[in-house]
Amino acid sequence: MKPLTTKPVWAVLLLAAALIGGAHAKSQPADAGERPASSKAKKNSPKTAKPGNSGQIKFLPGSGETTKERSTRLKRECKGRVNAGACEGYTS
Repeated sequence: MKPLTTKPVWAVLLLAAALIGGAHAKSQPADAGERPASSKAKKNSPKTAKPGNSGQIKFLPGSGETTKERSTRLKRECKGRVNAGACEGYTS
């Protein structure tokens, strides 16, 4: 009895994976928030840009925890732990 030759089997499996991967990559829709490059160019053109709006940075709000509350929490949570990372200076 002849052993099953593995080279043709691997070649078929590799080809099938490549075809499935290629079809999957083409079928994924673009993000809803993305716009085509042409509309971005129109939006950012000097004629339509609002003065003063370019270069503004939006900051996300923090946890709402004050410095004193954070210090108290770290002292409580880091008791008996290794003095490293977030617990540095708060271990006892």
